[in-house]
Amino acid sequence: MRGIWEIFEVEREALRSSSVHAIDARAKLLSTLFIILAAVAVGRSGAVEFNARVLALGLLMLYLLLLALLAKLEMRLFLLRIALVLPFGGSIVLLKPFLEPGEVLFSFSVLRITREGIAEAAILLGIMLVCVSAAVLLSSTTRAHELVSALRSLRLPGEAALVLGMTVRFLFLYMRSLQHVLQAQRNRGFALRGGAERSHVLRVLGYTAAMIFLRAYKHGEAVYQAMLSRGYSAERLRSGELKRLRRRDLLFASASFAVAVFAALTAFS
Repeated sequence: MRGIWEIFEVEREALRSSSVHAIDARAKLLSTLFIILAAVAVGRSGAVEFNARVLALGLLMLYLLLLALLAKLEMRLFLLRIALVLPFGGSIVLLKPFLEPGEVLFSFSVLRITREGIAEAAILLGIMLVCVSAAVLLSSTTRAHELVSALRSLRLPGEAALVLGMTVRFLFLYMRSLQHVLQAQRNRGFALRGGAERSHVLRVLGYTAAMIFLRAYKHGEAVYQAMLSRGYSAERLRSGELKRLRRRDLLFASASFAVAVFAALTAFS
């Protein structure tokens, strides 16, 4: 059970010390965008052969894994976070073989699986894998407030940056609160399966959800009143001083851009 909760301890990974963690958040954010754009451009191009697209996506994924190793991340948690997000788009991948026209390989009544559909499903899975891996790597090597500041430097509205930053902070706070509540219930002999009637289980789960919601609402009100008492207003919101990018930051962003361009040229050549 602890392995599941460790997925949400992203900030712990971001506090590690490595050459990748030391890179400025703006450079890492730009690098992530370069990799994602390259993966989407190569993967969704119908003019590129299947083998070339697979090779390009493989190069991008290999680069991300190399960065994860340089960042000294726990590979088990890194892969677990990727696996947690992938199922959200997995339904599209599963439907692709049935929807894509082409050479029929298998037929079940009105359902047909085509060779082109399987190929497109594999490419779509590769795109998702690269994009999710890039996002997980960014969140695992960049602290939340640094990432929000980097987004502000790219002209994200101040109000949106504030909401995003507070959402990230409160999300993990309430996940930890829920973890404590569930641990307290287990200490008192409560279990989802076995030993209790289904109506009792549903009632306890309903109470728990309502308690977390009310706690979040009261906490939000308290934070808002605290902000007002300190003179907060949307017009006075500032992102603070931004440091100049260092040479290693520029080299990191340039390297990611070069890898993205190389993967694209490999596919289109």
